[in-house]
Amino acid sequence: MDIIVRPIIHTHKSAFFMIMDLRNRDIPMDIAGFMVCAMAGCFGVIIYGIAIHFIYRYFAVERQGRIKYFDKKFLPFWFLIPLLGGVSWTLVSWFLFPMTPVTSAYIGPDIAEAFDLDINRSAYAAALFFPPDANGQEVFSRKCGLGLVFYLLIMAIPFSILIFTGIKSIGKIKEFPSSNYGKGLQMQLYKALIAQTVIPVFLLFAPFGVLFICPIFEIDCKFLATILTFVYAVYPVVDPLPILFFVQNYRNALTEFFVCCQCQKKMSSRVHIMPEEISRDADSNYTEKITFIHIKQVKKAEEIKQAREKQIN
Repeated sequence: MDIIVRPIIHTHKSAFFMIMDLRNRDIPMDIAGFMVCAMAGCFGVIIYGIAIHFIYRYFAVERQGRIKYFDKKFLPFWFLIPLLGGVSWTLVSWFLFPMTPVTSAYIGPDIAEAFDLDINRSAYAAALFFPPDANGQEVFSRKCGLGLVFYLLIMAIPFSILIFTGIKSIGKIKEFPSSNYGKGLQMQLYKALIAQTVIPVFLLFAPFGVLFICPIFEIDCKFLATILTFVYAVYPVVDPLPILFFVQNYRNALTEFFVCCQCQKKMSSRVHIMPEEISRDADSNYTEKITFIHIKQVKKAEEIKQAREKQIN
């Protein structure tokens, strides 16, 4: 969707919006408008996907058997939740933030100045909180106000889940009694979990919340909108990085994967080995293994004999 829509997130006075440039693109305006709303709906999929991830992590660390709710028969239910979040966000954008002549006239000059775009050759979804009426007076739009409330409610549910399960998971990890190795691993997971809680809060929830609320007070946040256009696309790449930075087991597994790939390439380029050489090496290894086992058995027998003699004495 990001490749197709190539969205531009922007604000102007009391409006925030996402635009799709239709120059040199043969796409009907209605279809393009729905594509913009669907692109916005991907945000709903992302934030609910994060919430499901944190629920799974919490069930795993609390060790009370509730991880069974992620078995195969329950998986369609968990995958359905982010999709419903995305559909809800898309419908709010389509019905409550539509393209209208009043909105086009309001944001059109700013779009032309900032991006050299003709508003009539662009598709968008826009919230305009104080559109001018027939007399030119700014009047609060209840429709956009309702859309903002729905946006914030849709965001509040996964945000609450993220904070609650994140804090509970961190507490559970700190309680684990384990060996030195286990404590080291749990501390690595502890740091990774903190990072994976902080990243979506500061890269998604907080900045988008500010972006949605500032236009009501006509606070200029164009700089934030420009940054979010990039963050919105790059977040799925940034999210897994804390695991690689903090958890050594993942780094080792990744290293082994690439080392194995290199080894396979080297093996494929080696000279062909004759079957009798393989057989001879295999027989030699087998003999060495049997001898090693026999020596261990003899040593153990001697240790048992010495122990019995001590008991008799």
